[in-house]
Amino acid sequence: MENVKFKIIKKKKVLSLLDSLTKEYNIFVPVEEDGDVRFSGFKSGQDISWDYRNTKISPKEILFPPTETLFSFGPGAEVKPEGSTPGGKDYLIFGIRPCDAKAISLLDKVFGGDDFQDPYYLKRRKETTIISLACSKPQIDCFCTSLKGKPDNEEGTDIILFDLGEDIIARPVTKKGGKFIENLSSWFKEAKESDVTKKDKLMDLSLKKIQFQVDIQNIKERLDDAFDASFWNEIHQKCLGCGICTYFCPTCHCFDITDEINPRAGDSTTPEGKRVRCWDSCMYPLFTLHASGHNPRPTYKERMRQRIMHKFNYCPENFEEIFCVGCGRCIRNCPVNIDLREILISIDLS
Repeated sequence: MENVKFKIIKKKKVLSLLDSLTKEYNIFVPVEEDGDVRFSGFKSGQDISWDYRNTKISPKEILFPPTETLFSFGPGAEVKPEGSTPGGKDYLIFGIRPCDAKAISLLDKVFGGDDFQDPYYLKRRKETTIISLACSKPQIDCFCTSLKGKPDNEEGTDIILFDLGEDIIARPVTKKGGKFIENLSSWFKEAKESDVTKKDKLMDLSLKKIQFQVDIQNIKERLDDAFDASFWNEIHQKCLGCGICTYFCPTCHCFDITDEINPRAGDSTTPEGKRVRCWDSCMYPLFTLHASGHNPRPTYKERMRQRIMHKFNYCPENFEEIFCVGCGRCIRNCPVNIDLREILISIDLS
């Protein structure tokens, strides 16, 4: 959609626009709660955060919930529809940052690949429209430009927005996004050339603020023969194994499945329960524990190596993509200040 014209809407009208869509969509917007910004269900009359830098928890939780009941079982139990959205309405994720939209495009490869199809994720994804908000205030630990990203990256989004202060410029990226704006044409006007110029200057300034660069050229090849490299003995030393880096990561997708069984009331011995999927982490010591008692990743070293190899070696091998978008969450939230950028710099096999 290269030739699509930019549209413009007054920022003060956006809340009314979203309010008009609540009957059609389950809308998620960035909202400040207790000092942090998180994507929450939009409620009529509420305000949203425009000037936020990024959410602590990735909005991937909307499409890939931290805890999800896959189905119930037992006499009379109803099977939950796969990936159904509440109320039968589609999802609208509004104001997601470009790095997180890119991350969703990577999750699409995992849950919708040729070898594996996850019906729960895919049904939600099909019923979701993503509207991203270009980044004008990158944080000091952002490094998306090292990973082919940028403050106005369009990958994974249907529409991208640019905050010009009193006005919001919108550009449809996909056919779904174009149809969405077309159906709401009464809310938008054609953007002037001066508006687009202002947007371009804003993005140029934002791009210059991302100063930390990591050389990841040929990183997969550099890691191919690095399984027993000596630097693995050093980079894990501070790690606590808390899993924060993986839980906050927008591309991590490990999960565990458990059956929660409750005996039925009365004299019956027939159990009933539900099968639950929940997020898991490769940084946990029990993640790879075998039923035999053997654990192939018994120490922090093996678990740290797995995390780095998975994102920068195994995923490029399997999906032709590095599974890191440079959002900096793992750096900002690590309790012992482990910096992924420094780890990547330390990978030197020469």
